[in-house]
Amino acid sequence: MAGAVVGGEASTDGGSVRSESYPFLTADRDFVGVDPPDWVLDGAVKVFLPLDDLEAISRASELGATVLHAGGPELYHPLRRDDPNSGLTPRVREPLAAGIAHAKSLGMRVVVGVSPYAPIEIVRANPEWIHHPTDDPAHRERVSLDLTLPENIAVRSLPLNTPYGDWAIEALCELMADLGFDGVSFDGCYHHPINFSPFERQAYRETTGRELPERIDLADEAYRIYLLWADEQLEDWYRRLGRRLRETNPEGAIYTWTTNAGRYGHFLTSPRVMSARMNRLIDCPVQEWWLDEVNLGATVVPYFGAAYVRAVAGGRVGASEPYLMSRGNPYSTDSFPPHELIVRCLGAMTNGSFTPLAQMAGPEATKAALVEIAARRDWFVRLEAEPWCALLVSEATRQFYAYGNVVDRWLSHALGVFRVGMEEHLPATLITEQDLDPERLARYRVLVLPNVACLSDAQCETIRQYVRAGGGLVATCETSLCDELGRSRGDFALADLFGASYAGRATGDSRPREIDANFRIAIDDRYWAQRSHAGAFRFSDHADSIFATDPRLKHLVPGLQATFKGPMIRTTEFGGGMRPALMYFPEGVREAFPCAATGEYGAGRVVYFGAGIDAALFDYAFPYQRVMLTRALQWVAREPYAIEVRGPMCVQSTFWKQGNRIIVHLWNGLNTSSDHGRQEVEVPLREEAIEIHGVELRIRGRGFRSAVAQPGEVVLPLQHDGETTVITVPPIAVHRAIVLE
Repeated sequence: MAGAVVGGEASTDGGSVRSESYPFLTADRDFVGVDPPDWVLDGAVKVFLPLDDLEAISRASELGATVLHAGGPELYHPLRRDDPNSGLTPRVREPLAAGIAHAKSLGMRVVVGVSPYAPIEIVRANPEWIHHPTDDPAHRERVSLDLTLPENIAVRSLPLNTPYGDWAIEALCELMADLGFDGVSFDGCYHHPINFSPFERQAYRETTGRELPERIDLADEAYRIYLLWADEQLEDWYRRLGRRLRETNPEGAIYTWTTNAGRYGHFLTSPRVMSARMNRLIDCPVQEWWLDEVNLGATVVPYFGAAYVRAVAGGRVGASEPYLMSRGNPYSTDSFPPHELIVRCLGAMTNGSFTPLAQMAGPEATKAALVEIAARRDWFVRLEAEPWCALLVSEATRQFYAYGNVVDRWLSHALGVFRVGMEEHLPATLITEQDLDPERLARYRVLVLPNVACLSDAQCETIRQYVRAGGGLVATCETSLCDELGRSRGDFALADLFGASYAGRATGDSRPREIDANFRIAIDDRYWAQRSHAGAFRFSDHADSIFATDPRLKHLVPGLQATFKGPMIRTTEFGGGMRPALMYFPEGVREAFPCAATGEYGAGRVVYFGAGIDAALFDYAFPYQRVMLTRALQWVAREPYAIEVRGPMCVQSTFWKQGNRIIVHLWNGLNTSSDHGRQEVEVPLREEAIEIHGVELRIRGRGFRSAVAQPGEVVLPLQHDGETTVITVPPIAVHRAIVLE
């Protein structure tokens, strides 16, 4: 298939691809999310407790918790509307009702987790609805199994685009009306990667005019279209559920688990079982937030995930429940330090995510963390990210371009830019495809496209207009090479902005070469495979570039030459308004070529890197790479952000609006035992805090009257250095919020 993406590799033999029209799919620009009720937006202090533990519920309320998440019942059958004598048995209902009533008497809101499995009677009566993982009619016979057994319970996981989905909505509303809870959650309720059931086959044919694809195959365009359709069927169910819950309780909410909002393992899941944008239909999406070694807990990955759950929720609110595994599976809290729970919670909340707590680390550790969260509650709610730099995290690129190697081809690029924001104290806000809107983009000085390969023609035009009107653009590697379905165009759609056309991926030499014997003893073939894209940057060839003239870069690279190992794209000769800014010398290859360019487009500025400097900053980092990316951001922005944070890189800064004031969250993620163990299994298990002294806020162009450090209501003096207001921050043990009025 010309212009396809096969096995995650972009095929460029098809030239320009004409996007088909799929009227049965909703474009990202037309997708509308929901507005959460006030109690969700204000619910920064949330706990998981059983409804029969009234004493624990009272203690949580005393500590400041306003949201209780508890286990609930299975759905009963039949509905009360069909049989007034139906409903929960008294044995099940009474303790649930008592716990809910007790929590609500304390002013708490209650979210009830409901089993997603269908009643057995419905399953047996409708074998054509059950999931068919393969195209085999014999799957219908599974309804005759003993569906009460755990090994057969998956048969009861009926797809929600069947009539069962309508029935389940009414059942949930009956439970809400009966028990008086405020929100529902499910540990499940996603769609299958493919479903060959008779119902699915007919529904797909009737709504699309197409036949089901033969198999799960993300290289097949027909499967991609089916996956988008399956996404929309689930989106439709959640949208209808939300409406009916609000009819039952005007403040009713969906407060449930997500599997596509930031956890490392979820990023690697292909094909997905829900769209990223579906999080906007959940009043508060909650992710299981893992920091074990399998989920790269000692890196920036978990904090990127905490920021991403807010991004996919439309910048409103999301939650990251800290799973307190000392190590990976099994779920073990062995020797988990209580202090680590506080550090994790405040780190996630600094990145805009609520952190609901279970008592996995024990009641005393949970209590201590709740106290710290509650003390800061007023400065974690109703926040809007301060706009300066927008970092596009492209779900289309993840699913339709990078699926064969998600980390190398997608995630590392975004993580590298996030790391720049984290260590350089820059306000970098994660955004998604739904935010590629002219009005929203206009708020930002900079847009970063970290190997965002998949962009529609309309999205490219929005970006083009943004830059033409004065916006700054930093893009890397194969950005805009493919359309929104991952079909290669053969050239960048944004070639006019980059000043060059696509000329393929640079080839590397992975053959072993002579190397010091003392080093050779510790390496294997993997070392040489990883070195296949190694080489050197030379800045002096373009001595007047923004990089060669940067004092910080010259301090780190006094010889203006540095090692680079990472993705590399070749382009045609740069032209138009773009000037080469950097030369690349591949290791083992004589031919050098330019790998970055800078220039102007309309009233805006552009920096394009053929070098995956963003990915390298996560995968194989050198400090100069952080400085290069920072220089690129600052140059295209023309104006720096008004608030400069001067402090060490272990302190992360995030910047928020809250009404008419600005809040700067400062989080100290220092791990006093980091790098002492084997790197591939490092996990943050912090037992102590080292206070960070001397952090300064330097403010230009904004006339704040007061600065207060919270918690503790510490009034900070406003000093002046010329036209700059200087605020010295009190020592930061774990977290400070600086409130600027």
